[in-house]
Amino acid sequence: MSLLSFTSISQALEVRVSPELTLSQAVQKVREARQGGDNSVATILLPEGIAELTQPIVLEAKDSNLSIVGTKSTLVGAPKVTGWQLHEGKIMKADVSKLLPKGFTPRQLICDGERQILARYPNFDAKDPLYGGWAFVDDFPATGAPEGHLWKRTMYVKAQDLRKWAHPEDVEIDIFAQYGWWNFLEPVASLDAQTRLLTLKKDCGYDLHPHNRYHFQNALEELDAPGEWFYDKRAGLLYFWPEKPVDACEVRIPTLESFFKVKAGTKKVTIRGFALTGCHGTAITFDGAEDCLVERCVLTRVGDFHGSGISVSTGKNVRISHNEVSYTGSNGIGLSGGDRKTLTGTDHVAEDNHVHHMGVFNKNACGISLYGVGNIARHNHIHDGPRMGVQMSGNNLIVEYNHLHHLCLETQDGGAIYTGGRDWISSRGSKWQYNLIHDVVGCGQESDGLKHPWFTFGLYPDDNSGGLDIIGNIVYRVAHTPIHLHNSRDCVVENNIFALGGKFQFDLHGWTKEQRFYTSHIDQMIKGYESVAGQPAWKGMRGMELHPKDAIREDGTFMTGDVVRRNIMFSSEPGVKYGDLRNVSPKWNTIDENLAWANGHPITTGINKVGPDKAGAPLLSETFDAAEPGKTPKGWGFNHRPGKVNLVTTDGFLRCDCLVLKDPKNPKSVFHGPDLPVTPGAAYRVKLRIRSTEASAPVNVAIAAYAAGQGYWQSNSTSLTVTNEWQEYEATGRIPLTTEAAWKPWLKHFWLRIDCHQPSGHLDIDDVRITEAEPLNEWTSWQAEGWDKNSLVADPMFVDWQKDDFRLKPESPAFKLGFKAIPVEKIGVRE
Repeated sequence: MSLLSFTSISQALEVRVSPELTLSQAVQKVREARQGGDNSVATILLPEGIAELTQPIVLEAKDSNLSIVGTKSTLVGAPKVTGWQLHEGKIMKADVSKLLPKGFTPRQLICDGERQILARYPNFDAKDPLYGGWAFVDDFPATGAPEGHLWKRTMYVKAQDLRKWAHPEDVEIDIFAQYGWWNFLEPVASLDAQTRLLTLKKDCGYDLHPHNRYHFQNALEELDAPGEWFYDKRAGLLYFWPEKPVDACEVRIPTLESFFKVKAGTKKVTIRGFALTGCHGTAITFDGAEDCLVERCVLTRVGDFHGSGISVSTGKNVRISHNEVSYTGSNGIGLSGGDRKTLTGTDHVAEDNHVHHMGVFNKNACGISLYGVGNIARHNHIHDGPRMGVQMSGNNLIVEYNHLHHLCLETQDGGAIYTGGRDWISSRGSKWQYNLIHDVVGCGQESDGLKHPWFTFGLYPDDNSGGLDIIGNIVYRVAHTPIHLHNSRDCVVENNIFALGGKFQFDLHGWTKEQRFYTSHIDQMIKGYESVAGQPAWKGMRGMELHPKDAIREDGTFMTGDVVRRNIMFSSEPGVKYGDLRNVSPKWNTIDENLAWANGHPITTGINKVGPDKAGAPLLSETFDAAEPGKTPKGWGFNHRPGKVNLVTTDGFLRCDCLVLKDPKNPKSVFHGPDLPVTPGAAYRVKLRIRSTEASAPVNVAIAAYAAGQGYWQSNSTSLTVTNEWQEYEATGRIPLTTEAAWKPWLKHFWLRIDCHQPSGHLDIDDVRITEAEPLNEWTSWQAEGWDKNSLVADPMFVDWQKDDFRLKPESPAFKLGFKAIPVEKIGVRE
């Protein structure tokens, strides 16, 4: 190629990159032309082939009106490693000190285009890459956590997982702490071989619980398997066990921070037609840019723990279109910016992108993130991620016509689309519409190992999020529930298909003024509301006429303004419940005109209203008058006993000490009554008097059963707020029929279960009476509570739901309810 091809024809500049002219030099040539007075539109063309980039291409306002276009062009931010020598066995080593920027420690190694495994214990399990290859935090002794245990700093390693390292100060732990919401990468301080106590250099973000999964990494001693590597920062040596002879491999170390950085004030920049691989930060960033475009690029194996594919912040009208983004260290694409007080949006758009296998290192990563005001994710295909598909917070955000699946593969309590609203004003004015969502899996950490599918959702407006329009989505095959409204407010959930949820098809879980969710967030909600109250742009925003300090209703509930209407709720298995409602009132929320179908099985709701008591003596009548004082009455005992609390008779009633600890096996005081015989399908009414030493104490009452080694069953619990005055309370429950999915052959006896949630004091109970009552149909019970009074139980007549075709046949009864056909053919990536 010639040294330079530079033209100025029809008010256009064109520079061609060649072996003699790098991309950085081409950018400089355009700048020189601009300095000479030529401000016409410029294009930099890259030829087919691979080029290494050692520094980011930084574009500023002076570089506006520029297109950088590749033609089967690949940019690599990782220099090749050469000069290999044999270390020992099949492990090779090379001096890479001259390849690395000063003070840089590599976090990735790429061999023949694939990331390799940082030396670790236990070894990566290629046959089970998500759920194999883990160690698990050991249990505490039978006495519980030691006094003064540092939950965020220390944990116990099982004997078989003890390790010895020459430099323990270099070792890291990659751990899914506490609830397993996501992982944390923390440096190790020490590991005591005698006590098996591991201590971190600093606190982890969440507590370290028994059964949390983890692996150690970054120790030469753990380099014991093909594909593993380690960098010795003291000697500048790279150690690597290649899967084939190293001379036949192309080994690279990602050292580049980013490929393109577009700075504030830059306008009308296009980046098109590149393959980008091998950087440790975010591959392409826009910060305050306007009217820019990234299209038809392939970004793969980019970013370490905090590095993503493409990030757009502030500015306006940046479009990310028709790209493939995969195997990112963290997020795929991120859009943010806008003024929330004035609701001035940025109009950034991510559309028609294929985003997959994100979050290789950071398991809190999502496919696309939307933050701020007026950003849009539409027509994208997002799949195979550890957590959310789309995660967002802000206002007037739109998520539409996306296909999302195989998400939350490594975490629990997440969703394909997620938002929160602890500030009261998020995500008002936003829309989730016409998305196709399925196979949202979830992974839980239990005492007997990892569980999947596990507790996770499809659509997840969390933590008081408000004002969403959730319209025309198809959500199916979700581990727990296709839509989980966690105290969401003022949301319209209409014309959706929610199907094949593992536990429910939808749920509304509200807060009360006693719950920690409310008490810990109310100040933040007030601050958020008052930050925009009175702003002209917020006038007319749904639900904003109510100040959060006035939002608790007279019945103690908090969840208000949700409308769940003209949806199809479908389950194929008997016993999977229609919906789940907690602390939500039909006075303030609407669920109606829906179509319910359980594939011909009875609709189950978990609501078992009962008629009058049946004739005959009660199953249990206990006044505790004859019980020996200071002793636990016969048949009564603890389910969970934190510390040394007692359950004894005193002054003719039963007293339970209350205590709340962080011990996951015994977090609070839970006790039970005597065994009572099970009658399948029987309904029971529980009456009892309760008081507390506290002015207000949350208590749950249920009937339950347990058989060692076989399982546990419990009815829906009744939530009570107990005062320091004796009051009579009532709860009901029903034993499953033998034909219902919840029935277990070992159900021979049941007992009364009482959960004490207060951290101190005592709970007193007396005059316990359990009688058998007339059961009611669960759908009838549901309607009697004030829900779905105008809804139908009927076959929705899908075209072929067993083949994932949820289109409706013309004669579907859903249309009689006003349901409108969902435009499935428009969902997903467009050409």
